[in-house]
Amino acid sequence: MNTRGPEKQKRRMSVLELSAVLAIAFVIAAPALIQLPGKPLPNGGRAARRYFLRFAAAAALSGVVAGITSALVPDQPMPIIIGAANAALVGGPAYFWAGMRQLRDTSITPGWVVSVAVAATFIASATVTAVIGGPTDGFVLRLILVAVGCGGVAIEAFRPPARDIAAFRLIGVIFAVYAVYSAIRTFMFFAVGEDSPAFQTVFSPLTASVLSILLVVTLCVAVWWSDRALETRARQIEYLINALRSDIASHGAVTVYDVEVPDLSLIRAAFGGPAAAAVDRAAAMSLHELLPDAAHRGRVGRHVVALPGDQRIENLESVVKAATAHAVPNLDYREAIEIRITRYTLHSEAELAAVWPDAAPTATNDLTTRPAGGVVS
Repeated sequence: MNTRGPEKQKRRMSVLELSAVLAIAFVIAAPALIQLPGKPLPNGGRAARRYFLRFAAAAALSGVVAGITSALVPDQPMPIIIGAANAALVGGPAYFWAGMRQLRDTSITPGWVVSVAVAATFIASATVTAVIGGPTDGFVLRLILVAVGCGGVAIEAFRPPARDIAAFRLIGVIFAVYAVYSAIRTFMFFAVGEDSPAFQTVFSPLTASVLSILLVVTLCVAVWWSDRALETRARQIEYLINALRSDIASHGAVTVYDVEVPDLSLIRAAFGGPAAAAVDRAAAMSLHELLPDAAHRGRVGRHVVALPGDQRIENLESVVKAATAHAVPNLDYREAIEIRITRYTLHSEAELAAVWPDAAPTATNDLTTRPAGGVVS
């Protein structure tokens, strides 16, 4: 009896380790599963919606793995279990971040960035724990990872264009609450100690569990709400693209102006995010005021407008430059803000797909394929 007991314990631990490795392998491979071929999508808005939902599912998978492995760590502080817990805690919020990035640019690239981060965290955590040895369980490290990861999602949720959707702002609030909770928990861990009455009262397992359940339930509602909002957005994009196709058919051409503000990154670095946002918003508003009847599609640093027929707006650059120059009164750089305008005359749907954001099934911001009718203004 005594000789068989340790053997069973050893086999049980091996199964746990193998299960942890397989679970993390699924989390790391999530982008490949997300990118599985699907039915053709009529526009990039629907592609963004599909990617967001699949990244949300990957985040949920990471959350399940994190919950199970974190519960196992106190009783099974093995390097692989600890590494799996830390890696899954990175993957949860990081995949949500990748999902919200789809509103900026529909791409699988953020998912692969998360995949590399999860793999690196798993290898580093397991290796360090194996080298250090002892009963360490990485509790503080997991609190820091949660605070940083959730804080990153909250920041992304309140940056354009995600902040324009109420459901994404709710997701940002949820992750901000958990980020602050984890940050305060980490601070009090070092300030008063884990065994202090204050720490045990505020951060008891019951309190943490109740807060986690409330946030998860709210997050599920927010994801459902986000899906409805992205569906509405996709329909609006589809309607706009169909209108442009009708203009090509009825007028024989569509004129597209691609207005870029390439200095936004420099303005953001030198004068802060609010200044860059004000300059970008001024560029968008000037285009809406100058061309109220045109079709508009805006992204950060790039604004595209379309007019039926072959038209030329001579004062477009001067209007946009004047608006951006007065967007931030104390911005010393304002007179030198560069505005890059490219004019296209499009005669077919293929040319439209090469220029107009979201017109192609897999839309990106890459304009390396230029239509023959494009003319640099």
